[in-house]
Amino acid sequence: MAISSKVTIECLSAVVDSAEPAVQALNRRVFLKAGLLLGAGISTGLSLGGCSSPVGLLPDGIQVLSAKQLPLFEKLISVLLPVEGSILTPPNAVPVIANIDAMLGLMQASTREDVLVLFDLFEYSSIFSTELTRFSQLDNIVARNHIEACQSSSLFIQRAVVTAIKKFIYIGYWRDEKTWGPIEFDGPVSKQWKLTSLGNAPLPTA
Repeated sequence: MAISSKVTIECLSAVVDSAEPAVQALNRRVFLKAGLLLGAGISTGLSLGGCSSPVGLLPDGIQVLSAKQLPLFEKLISVLLPVEGSILTPPNAVPVIANIDAMLGLMQASTREDVLVLFDLFEYSSIFSTELTRFSQLDNIVARNHIEACQSSSLFIQRAVVTAIKKFIYIGYWRDEKTWGPIEFDGPVSKQWKLTSLGNAPLPTA
């Protein structure tokens, strides 16, 4: 069943509300600190063979992400959504990247700017490993190990970045109705029961 434009906007707003807390802790001070720590390494990585920025065309409808960021998400999807051989919907049948782009488009400009920096930092974070190459160029097993290493790192910035990136990938996949059938999910009960949205409730004052 097709989703109306109104419902689509409501769904996107909901997933943005879910994704934004994962990056709110990454304030500008954290990003600046991370930039200082990684800046020299990124410059080195760009000069290494095979580390030049990829050139490509953006798919139709992509408004926020740049062509250089697409390989990062293609690699993340292949590593974080290994559904081959299962009953789950193949990621290539779902517009995961377009869904992520749409979520970014609904974010506040300052938050979106920080998130895009986050993506670039993660793409080049792997140059500190023995592979000396961008994350998107890693073998899937090595890429998965890198994600797990960042997830268990003692550095807050690495853990926070991976947590936020995972949220974007998983929400970008599971928000699509084509992924619901195999797990016998028939949609939000709020839609089935035609419940009126009350919007964002204020935080308790006491």
